[in-house]
Amino acid sequence: MRFSGQPVWIVGTVCLTLLLPACGENKSATGAPAAVASASAAPPDAVTAMKAVFPEADMKGQVQIPASDLPERIERPVAVIAGGPDRSYLVTAKEQTDMCHACSASISVYYLQSTDGKLSVASKHPDLYESGGWGQAGDILPLTLPRHGGIGMTDESGFTAQGCTVMNVSIYRFDPNGPKEILQRAPLGYSYEAVDISGKIIKPFTPDADFAINYTGNNSS
Repeated sequence: MRFSGQPVWIVGTVCLTLLLPACGENKSATGAPAAVASASAAPPDAVTAMKAVFPEADMKGQVQIPASDLPERIERPVAVIAGGPDRSYLVTAKEQTDMCHACSASISVYYLQSTDGKLSVASKHPDLYESGGWGQAGDILPLTLPRHGGIGMTDESGFTAQGCTVMNVSIYRFDPNGPKEILQRAPLGYSYEAVDISGKIIKPFTPDADFAINYTGNNSS
């Protein structure tokens, strides 16, 4: 396939596969700091959300994870996503304090409920999957899935090795019984020598899809 700066749209419903070249060994292309993201109404702030799950969380909302035989790790908030007037979703990452280029972060999601102004945990979904590299999580952002009024999240992460950069994206939908993976590590970008391709998740064009991915780029080789 030859790109010349023209957009290419691919519609996503449940799964997407696009083959792009692979290269090198894992190295994170992102280093997402703790962030609060809103999908509709304003969710609680990250520290408040963390303290609802972990009362011992520090002023930054971080929790030390005891492990005598493993490298020191913390669990920190990476996103708080609004799910409705009384529902929000706390997304956390368990990360190593000493960076390791071959290490990823473990992502957990906690469903939070607000009742009479008090925040409580509705359900816990720990260690759903591994994300990112260098011991840190990828970029996690909210995503509205319009077909059934759903709310979810995207996780963009990748690596750079030997001059080659690859980006992938995973998507989870927050179902009542827990997060459901609807897209697993689909290629989102590739850059190496004369090839430079990038993708962006956009709104769907038809009512039978939840999202679309717009690919742009070039191949001058």
